[in-house]
Amino acid sequence: MVKVTASYWQPDDSHCVSREYLKTAAWSATFTVQVRAGFTLDEVRAVRTALGSSTATVTAAAGDGVAAWELTLANPSGETPSAPLLVDEQGYRLVTAAAALPDVTVAQQGNSTTIRVRTPESVSAAAAWLRTHVGGDDSSVYVGTAKTWTTYVSVTGLSPVSEATVETAAQVAEAKPDVLRFSVSGSLVTAVVPTERQAKAIVAAFEGTPADSDGQRVSVWWPDGNGHEVSGSVGSAR
Repeated sequence: MVKVTASYWQPDDSHCVSREYLKTAAWSATFTVQVRAGFTLDEVRAVRTALGSSTATVTAAAGDGVAAWELTLANPSGETPSAPLLVDEQGYRLVTAAAALPDVTVAQQGNSTTIRVRTPESVSAAAAWLRTHVGGDDSSVYVGTAKTWTTYVSVTGLSPVSEATVETAAQVAEAKPDVLRFSVSGSLVTAVVPTERQAKAIVAAFEGTPADSDGQRVSVWWPDGNGHEVSGSVGSAR
């Protein structure tokens, strides 16, 4: 283990019976635990057991050919668990296997599984891997850093996209490196670009891609999120 930080909080007064209750209300904590590369499943379980009723994000460093990974851990009951909640052996194996994929920056698992990749060229391969390994749970792939992203694609779950849509998203992101906040799901495609010409080109690309669902829209703004909008329906030009 490398570093542990924590933020403590109480219910705010809008969730309390009275302000007087706040004087004795229990504090909860959310931990961030940074660990060395090669952190094992047994060590993850030990962290979860020590949480009490708190939650934690365990962030493992990259090393030994594996990119970094993150797990969300929780133990709401505060009791010693017989098995991990949210992250079992299968989940741990999933996220560490994803972190070993080429060009992956970090693999995350909490309520959903997300793979962050370095470039748009890696989006299709990462999406195909998630589709094979995650199943019906929510999963996604994005290009960016821990704090910002340029391309985000929902792969499985409530609003998944097809392989054709993933390919279109990857091609758009690769061809237009200045596209901003490019989000692709089975119900809506949105993006922000510098020029109207780019906006029209993106809308046209998705109008020529088979729709993932009835009413799937594509909306692109320029020159920013409060600017002009070009929109259409995915698959309408087919």
